[in-house]
Amino acid sequence: MKETPFFESELFAELSEDLKQSSRFTATYRIAAPDYDEAKKIALGIALEQTVECPYELIKGTEIENTVIGQIEDLKKAEEGAYYAVISYDPDAVGSEMSELLNMLFGNTSLQPGIRLMSFELPDPMYNDYPGPRFGRTGIRELCGVERGPILMSAVKPLGRSPKELAKMVYDLAVGGCPIIKDDHSLLNQDYAPFKERVLQSVMAIADANEKTGGKSMYIANCTADGLQFLDRAYAAQEIGADGIMAAPGLTGFTLIRDLARADDFHLPIFLHPSFSGPLVLSEDSGISPFCYYGQLSRLAGADAVIFTSFGGRFSFSRDVCQKICEGTEENMGDLNSIFPVPSGGMRWQLFRDMYRTYGPDSIFLVGGALQTEGPDLTENTKFFLEKLREAQQ
Repeated sequence: MKETPFFESELFAELSEDLKQSSRFTATYRIAAPDYDEAKKIALGIALEQTVECPYELIKGTEIENTVIGQIEDLKKAEEGAYYAVISYDPDAVGSEMSELLNMLFGNTSLQPGIRLMSFELPDPMYNDYPGPRFGRTGIRELCGVERGPILMSAVKPLGRSPKELAKMVYDLAVGGCPIIKDDHSLLNQDYAPFKERVLQSVMAIADANEKTGGKSMYIANCTADGLQFLDRAYAAQEIGADGIMAAPGLTGFTLIRDLARADDFHLPIFLHPSFSGPLVLSEDSGISPFCYYGQLSRLAGADAVIFTSFGGRFSFSRDVCQKICEGTEENMGDLNSIFPVPSGGMRWQLFRDMYRTYGPDSIFLVGGALQTEGPDLTENTKFFLEKLREAQQ
């Protein structure tokens, strides 16, 4: 089925305004159903499943029915065979735990076919538990020294190189003027490239490059790891001197990202990688909309930039889906900072003009393999790509 432009609809505008005044938080679901009655039946099932998870008879006429159970706020036809249901929930039922918020938004219901979480709305008091991005777009621009326009980002790869070889790539990219340089997402803690040694070598390399050029290039260390090792690596990267960290919430979970982002003793920007998120976002009839997953949830967790696969590359997102992700990175969510959308995945300089028209100036263009293979000299390749990026804005 073709994705309905829900976020441009009158329903979305009306609901967004009304629900800002509500004390309950809401979720909007797309329900595959042949008619209104069936859609209402499914919506009632969601309201029960996401809260009390028991037959309605057990809570009928009780206080639980009026408070804890989800309430259907609206149900409207989206297109032939599909409806939008807006269901509200009691904030007291989730408290300050992000894991329970995620569970109530789309817990057991995520296992049912034909239901997709499109978006959510929180009342302002709930944002007290979600300070959000520490840096956002403005902060990252200050850190890397790019005041306006899209920012070029690249990645050191491939897997299999030693820390010294990877650091040499970091140095060459930075001397060429690349503002942001990250580890490839597959670089974790391999025997031939141990985490701490890799980060140390890269930190020293980018410091040498910045001293030579007078620039402010940033090195972003991939800290994705098992469980609490992610936090250990993030703090280790900070201590060693990295300029930011990267993690894949599809592997680590969003809750650890939130814990790190709001920690008083952590002071680096956080970049999120989309690895392992495909099963959640690719189906148009189930899972989570990319607007919600990459845009809303990333900001709520406190990320400062979110990487996603762009149209025109080797992945399947359409231009429309990519634009919706960008909207999610900046739509009104309490006082949360807007974050950078980072289109990636087979990006080439030949796409820059089209990407600029689509993503605008407040974006980061992540180019990896195409930059490395443009020619034998990585520094000259970087200068070439920067020039092509400038031309794309004219």
